[in-house]
Amino acid sequence: MATVPNTQTNTANASLQLARGSGWLDAALLVLALALVAGIAQLGSQMAVSFHPGSDALPGLNLNPALLPYYAARSSLRMFIGLGISLALCLGIGTLAARNAVAERIIMPIIDVLQSVPVLGFLAITVSFFLQLFKGSLLGLEAASIFAIVTGQVWNLIFSYYQSLRTVPGELNEAARLYRFSGWQRFTRLDLPYGTINLVWNGMMSFAGGWFFATQSEAISVNNSEYTLPGLGSYVATAIAKQRMDCILWALLTMVLVVVLSDQLFWRPLVAWSDRFRMDSSGAGLAPRSWFLELLGRSRGLQQLRRLIGRGFQPLGQLLADLTPPARASVGPAATVPRWLDALLLGLASGAVVLAVRLVLQKVGLNETLLVVGYGLLTLGRVLAVVGLSTLVFLPLAVSIGLRPRLSALLQPLILMLASIPANLLFPFFTVAFLATHLPMWLGCVVLMALGSQWYVLFNSTAGASAIPSDLREMSQVFQLRGRQRWDRFLLPAVFSAWVTGAITACGAAWNASIVAEVVTWGNTTLRTAGLGSYIASATAKGDQPRILLGLMVMSLFVVGFNRLLWRPLYRLAERRFSL
Repeated sequence: MATVPNTQTNTANASLQLARGSGWLDAALLVLALALVAGIAQLGSQMAVSFHPGSDALPGLNLNPALLPYYAARSSLRMFIGLGISLALCLGIGTLAARNAVAERIIMPIIDVLQSVPVLGFLAITVSFFLQLFKGSLLGLEAASIFAIVTGQVWNLIFSYYQSLRTVPGELNEAARLYRFSGWQRFTRLDLPYGTINLVWNGMMSFAGGWFFATQSEAISVNNSEYTLPGLGSYVATAIAKQRMDCILWALLTMVLVVVLSDQLFWRPLVAWSDRFRMDSSGAGLAPRSWFLELLGRSRGLQQLRRLIGRGFQPLGQLLADLTPPARASVGPAATVPRWLDALLLGLASGAVVLAVRLVLQKVGLNETLLVVGYGLLTLGRVLAVVGLSTLVFLPLAVSIGLRPRLSALLQPLILMLASIPANLLFPFFTVAFLATHLPMWLGCVVLMALGSQWYVLFNSTAGASAIPSDLREMSQVFQLRGRQRWDRFLLPAVFSAWVTGAITACGAAWNASIVAEVVTWGNTTLRTAGLGSYIASATAKGDQPRILLGLMVMSLFVVGFNRLLWRPLYRLAERRFSL
């Protein structure tokens, strides 16, 4: 009888110690949250200072390494703002395209065109627009930089989410119809959970790829005008101009630190959290873990806040469910498209092309137009070489990582760090190596293009492999599939749709990278090779609008044509034969 009070006392003491520990944790998290909000507010206020192009000169970049944390904070804020905008666009556009056949027929060709237009082509058109939109404020340049980041992130996210929704198993679609899910219920209970794992992995890749556009857009040279925003990219651009390799190394070290922090405090917790949405009953073996997520899970304050937010959003969720009634007919692949829609789209596209071609021929001429088409063929060959080599090297590695959670936990931070280092920050080292070895630039630019695009194949394929249901993995072991037979009958079909998404986005990234890979500088030395990228870069720097338009038209023609002839049929094949 005497042991019962002791047991109760021990339990009470343990609960008291846990409450005290949670109290300290809550206090520490509150201080960190307040510091983060204050820091964001301070950085945000500096994004909206007064600025008048032509009369106000932006201060030059100070190469003092002590200022690198400030520059990194400015760049990181732009990155996370761009990620939030990209995610919102991804969920809205991806859902609409996947669930409405008419919208799909309109949206996907537009995305094909937009993702083919390089970031410098966007900047040449949008910098003036944003400067006028936010007249008298530095926010115009900040918005132009964030716009460039969004264009570098959003296409991969949209394609990934679209591909996930188009490959939802038929029995889950049928269950949603039987239970008469509203549009909001289907989005929150089926579509978003099913696409979460792919979305998180591709979010990491898009975020990593966005660093390329962030650093590139911070030092903008458009229409014979130079604009510089405080950030890691402008810091490196200044260091390159002054041939300060020591400053570039300091910037790379800072970049690595930023990547490690974002991985441990943001992406790794998301990976661990998203594992709960795995669509199989047997689990994935060793689930990914995050020390920071586990730390947050021990906070009683956060648990109470989550419950309060959940209760507060219940009326909103009910309202959205009422406003989005269940679909009366089948949507997606089974839906029909009006016959007149294709004719209308073709007519509009043809009219726009005729007007653009007429303008180009008047300002540029037929001979130069044919020459630019030849440049496009050269760059296309480099893009295909990058995608092919990336597939041969990274597809086996991606499957190994995706099927082995322990290996994923070990390599994911390293891969994310390598992928997040903007390729243009590494260009100075390769440029110096090219100068020392006399490597021809037509070959060297393939290496530079691969630095910014190869990771899309790796990340998308890894996401596809990690999402393979465990029962299929066990079945392959039961049937003792080995070697080539295992690849042909199990692995390749399982990751095929994810690889297609990765290949498409890698192509888009390679086309974008060609703008800065076909023309590189080190101090006063410039290395250049013939190609569409170098043609657009030269026209953009001079502000030659007709030639910018010609370059963008040819690039869009190549990308859209290639997508229609190859990638779209592969997408359909993935939907018909390889949907898990």
